[in-house]
Amino acid sequence: MLTLARESRGWTQTELARKARVEQGTVSKVESDTLDPSDDLIGQFADQLGYPTTFFERTDEAYPFGASSFYHRKRSKLPNKVLRQIQARVNVTRMHVSQLAAVTDLDSRCLFRPLNPDECGGPEEVARLVRASWRIGEGPIGDLVKVVEQAGGVVVHFDFGTRLIDGLSEWIPPAPPLFCLNSNVGIPGDRQRLTLAHEVGHVFMHSLPQPDMEAQANRFASELLAPVGEIGPALRSPLRLRTLAGLKPMWKISMASMIEKAYTEELISKNERKSLWAQMARYGYQRREPPSLDVPREIPVLLNRLIESHLAGLGYSHETLAESLTILTPELHTLYGVQLGPQLVRVK
Repeated sequence: MLTLARESRGWTQTELARKARVEQGTVSKVESDTLDPSDDLIGQFADQLGYPTTFFERTDEAYPFGASSFYHRKRSKLPNKVLRQIQARVNVTRMHVSQLAAVTDLDSRCLFRPLNPDECGGPEEVARLVRASWRIGEGPIGDLVKVVEQAGGVVVHFDFGTRLIDGLSEWIPPAPPLFCLNSNVGIPGDRQRLTLAHEVGHVFMHSLPQPDMEAQANRFASELLAPVGEIGPALRSPLRLRTLAGLKPMWKISMASMIEKAYTEELISKNERKSLWAQMARYGYQRREPPSLDVPREIPVLLNRLIESHLAGLGYSHETLAESLTILTPELHTLYGVQLGPQLVRVK
């Protein structure tokens, strides 16, 4: 827990030691479990890290990136220190979500089940099975966040502190599947939808890491958001940018994604794909598709409802809820924007 608290603040052992006025070796020994810290030492760490001392009494497991059912979608290599901070903060969030969900009926209505793409006929077939089991029906998915939350997943708009990571997922039963999407306002709604669909694919298909799992998750996301049997006829050659622009508001996926889908499904030739990308570059659409076609960002609500269930349904105050989650009250407000509201998740 000391390692988790320290990394969640983005500090090295040396930085914590300096702030707590102890030797770096003392921090190292406590974290490696070779030194049993005194209450006073725990208090020093707690004061500097901004956690109550009860945080260090937790027995939850922490999981690294690359562990079973912990996946992230990033655009480029991030410094290890940044990744470790994100990893720590997501672990803390998962601990909170698991604790909040434990007294609700959320687990009884979870519609996530492991599916092996090799046994099902490929990622696309898994996506079709998911659409069927979730009763999505034909046509575009109007609000993917809402659909995922209705299936028992918890979606969180998460401040990663960088635009270089789009989102991540983690599923450690009995906690519900957790999906963290980058809250940066500069990330368009269609990219957030693609990221969420990509992470849903990981949760369904990859209980263990696989060499080609990123490609599989991309194929799953493409078919989940826009089944080829439905959008395919509109993507056939000759394909024009104006056609893509007309389809984007309906299907809520990027023009770039549609070009790649058309090519992958062999609806257009390699030369036509090259021509379309050249046109996208000429108009500046590779960096920024037309603002008039922007897809609205979708808003998660389930985590807020879990918190409301404790405040309104179980009679917690903000202070007692923060104490239960082993964080300080100001951080409860900062992390989760606590607001009183109607009880929307039934308490057991």
